[in-house]
Amino acid sequence: MSHPLRHASRASLPAVVPSSSLAGRLSALIEGAQQSDYLFGSSLGPFYDEQARQHYVPHFVYFGAQSSLASLRLALLSGLGRHDLPASRALVSFIESLVRRPDLGEGLNLSFFPVVNVAGLLGGAEERDLSEQDWAASDAPELKLLNKDIHLRGYEGFLRVVSSPDEAPSATVRTTRAADIARSDVELFNSDDFGGWPVRFESPVAGVIQTGPLSLAADLPFAPFEVELALPGHWSQPQADRALAAILKRLIVHYRGVRAYGQHL
Repeated sequence: MSHPLRHASRASLPAVVPSSSLAGRLSALIEGAQQSDYLFGSSLGPFYDEQARQHYVPHFVYFGAQSSLASLRLALLSGLGRHDLPASRALVSFIESLVRRPDLGEGLNLSFFPVVNVAGLLGGAEERDLSEQDWAASDAPELKLLNKDIHLRGYEGFLRVVSSPDEAPSATVRTTRAADIARSDVELFNSDDFGGWPVRFESPVAGVIQTGPLSLAADLPFAPFEVELALPGHWSQPQADRALAAILKRLIVHYRGVRAYGQHL
């Protein structure tokens, strides 16, 4: 099957990094994506850390069958915090599954950024943490690159995966829309969509969020949403991988249905 965006440019990841197993999986994933009609591997950058070492932000794009430039656009990201390696590995596992079995359905345009804090998690700056950064004002080169990508691609929402010290998984849904609009007849998500995960809904009174991707909302032509999925750090990696795959499929399929319904109102 040919795809109009099949020949997207690809760039290699840095070869020598402390988190060698994850870096190796990312490099292998870029290679595997070259054989896929649905998943494409590329990178944002390059950028340079404080030691003038060159890095790239790994980026993968999944196009479902019948996708187009007007398809549902979501960004799935992880690896912002310094403790987020398990979350990054779980998201990489989900992307790997799309190479083996691209079964998420039609009309999808999904961008994956499994390791955002590249200089920290892959570059050896172990104390570096981007989880509380204001993306509109941050000097972090990775966030500057994502800032440009977000303005270029116009994502409708963000699914962020984090590692948590809590005993149980949890979810937080955020929107910068006014509370009355957020409670419109066509809801983005409700508690039942999360398969038993505890979920919290946040919509700030002033409509301003100062951390994460929604800190860019004031400069975007529409109001995106964010879902933060917190995986317990004490879980084994296989358990985290399975749980994330199940919840991501559930949320993506649900939101695609909500979006299709809204377009026909």
